[in-house]
Amino acid sequence: MARRGENIHKRKDGRWEGRYIKARTPEGKIQWGYVYGTVYAEVKRVLVQKKAEAGFYNLKRTDLTFDALAEVWLRSQRNAVKESTYAHYSYTLHKYLLPVLSKMPVASLEESFLEQAMQQIIAPIDAAHKPLGNSSARECLSMLRRICKYAAHLRLIRPMELEVALPKAIDKISVPLSPAEQQRLYQYVQENPTPRKIGLLLGVELGLRIGEICGLQWGDFDLKLGTLKINRTVCRISCENGHTKVVIQTPKTRTSRREIPIPKQLLIMLKKLRGCVSNAAWFLSGNESKPTEPRCYRKSIKAYLKQSTVRQVRPHALRHTFATTCLQAGCDVKTLSELLGHANANITLQRYVHSDLTRKRREMNRIFSHQVSMRGGDVINIT
Repeated sequence: MARRGENIHKRKDGRWEGRYIKARTPEGKIQWGYVYGTVYAEVKRVLVQKKAEAGFYNLKRTDLTFDALAEVWLRSQRNAVKESTYAHYSYTLHKYLLPVLSKMPVASLEESFLEQAMQQIIAPIDAAHKPLGNSSARECLSMLRRICKYAAHLRLIRPMELEVALPKAIDKISVPLSPAEQQRLYQYVQENPTPRKIGLLLGVELGLRIGEICGLQWGDFDLKLGTLKINRTVCRISCENGHTKVVIQTPKTRTSRREIPIPKQLLIMLKKLRGCVSNAAWFLSGNESKPTEPRCYRKSIKAYLKQSTVRQVRPHALRHTFATTCLQAGCDVKTLSELLGHANANITLQRYVHSDLTRKRREMNRIFSHQVSMRGGDVINIT
């Protein structure tokens, strides 16, 4: 027997079966879709998603719940964002927001309740997940605000302004590789250069992200002009069935599609390796069938760092090393921002421009290299 108000019932084989209207024929006849599972809650969750996909929900219904509204909002984002971004939205919604808000009637949503709900999402009493840090909490609050804005746009609720105290941000300082470590790494690659080892230098000397390195094909290198074009990135994303998959997509932002000059010594190594490999071959894997994915390449990087007697760092520290080296050599922030593929120079300033003591001392000595003498009653105005 189906539970009240839902097309979900238990079958003779012990499984739960959910039914929804998938489509209608030109004559108006219903075409049913079905969802099966051993756990009632999981079948209901997937059924809500399927109903949202099929446009089943009448958003003016007074019994509309938050989970139905959220699923409709999520579907509205599918064509507006990248597949990886959509997968991240879906994960955040189902992992954090819906366990707390799913059954809440949309008509009764108000600031006080939602702000309390956010505190429960950030630090769950039932230990459903670890307390969220600043970044994850900010993402959840941003999503909740967007869903409420969507509901207000549809005249389901009045406009709201949610104010929630978020956990304090903790600065994670990524220490770049020292010049000595960079030299050891370079010598290690130079002794026996392979595409996978050269990938280390693409991070340290060109500032590429690990997904961008994995997304390189030989055709992206112009060895005559000595340039490299960044056209794509590789990442692994979550699927709605609980599995994951590898996707190849455009880089992180519009400005991440960029052309970078290749340093001379690195260019020499690449020319020696080029051979007769086709332009369509993936740089790291060496074949045309599929690229190397980031989680596999992370393992390679870990092994290479150990073999070259360089301390273990995350792959992104190679990019951070590139940015730091450029700044210490006097590269202007605008140029560095374009090399890194940042949307604007402010991002570069916030993330990478942290002067060390040596640089601060050099600048202080440069600025105050001469003493100002004051004679008699002279007055110096400082504006």
